[in-house]
Amino acid sequence: MAVINWEEFKKQFQTLRDSISPGNASAGDLSALTFDLPTLQKQIEENTTALKTAQDSLKNFQADTYNKHYNDSGLNTMKDQIAAKDAEITVAKQKRDTSISKTRQNPYYSAANITGESAEIANAANADINNLIEERNSLASQYNSGLDDISKKVAREAADKQQEVDDYKYNLGNLQQQVGNYQNIRSQELQKKSSDEQWAAEFGLKLQELAAQAKSNNSSSMTEWERFSSRVSSGQEPDPALRATAQRLMDQGISDPARMGYGGETAVRIESELSWLNKQQPEGQQKQAKQETASESSFRREIRDAWKENYTPDQLKQVYGSVQISDSDKSPQQIIDDEWNIKTRGGVRGWLGRLFRAGV
Repeated sequence: MAVINWEEFKKQFQTLRDSISPGNASAGDLSALTFDLPTLQKQIEENTTALKTAQDSLKNFQADTYNKHYNDSGLNTMKDQIAAKDAEITVAKQKRDTSISKTRQNPYYSAANITGESAEIANAANADINNLIEERNSLASQYNSGLDDISKKVAREAADKQQEVDDYKYNLGNLQQQVGNYQNIRSQELQKKSSDEQWAAEFGLKLQELAAQAKSNNSSSMTEWERFSSRVSSGQEPDPALRATAQRLMDQGISDPARMGYGGETAVRIESELSWLNKQQPEGQQKQAKQETASESSFRREIRDAWKENYTPDQLKQVYGSVQISDSDKSPQQIIDDEWNIKTRGGVRGWLGRLFRAGV
């Protein structure tokens, strides 16, 4: 067995430990050399208070700031001016339409006079109306531009506020991480019994980890058939997934799965499971064959349960051929055929026949 050079081993691990420790402290009491715990705790308290203040100032900040900039900019007054222009335009259009209507209703005007005067009224009024519309649109353009400027300004100020919150969170996280590092290193220092024992324990744990990993890799590389063979050779249950099937065959007195249509690896697995189940039962209590006598109702329930495992009528007739029906003149074969007809009959009659028969 090769001798481990523990001193060299310690040096290599100490180099790695120093490289990842805060401040790259030398070997010894790392917590005392690297951390100033009272200062860290004070900084955490200060950052926690500042973070809460910054978060509180961010609440409703956008809405309040928007309203302040809106009122200071005079946009509310401009909005009233736009509304006044809209009302003025409406009044001008009503006057134009009223004047044209009176002209058309004048009984003393000829058609030519009505047409000419109406055109003059419309032209004069439309010129004034268009001027009012231009003034209104100019005010609206200034108003919308002012709203856009305010929105951008509020977004910038809110982003600055959010950045302040994020900075405090980042600082607080770093400070808490440093305290966590201090606590971890201090815990390690208090727990270790001696330097040699500490390094020996770390190395032993690493060897155990590698051994467990190698064992896991070997286990995962085995095929399903190899794992099955390994369980059989070690006396374990061969295939628990096939226990229910093997138990049913055992209850029916069948020791060869091939009789029920199983073949290949599946038949081998079921046969191994049968053998294992037989060994688990006390001697003299193992079921050797299916019950020889049954009532018709219980026998029908047994047949319906068998349908759930996809047994065919021919397979069931082979299994239950020697059963005696105690309260009926029907043979097991006739009852099996009857149940199969009920299960497979089509149409409404078939559906009604299965409706009141549980398990069909």
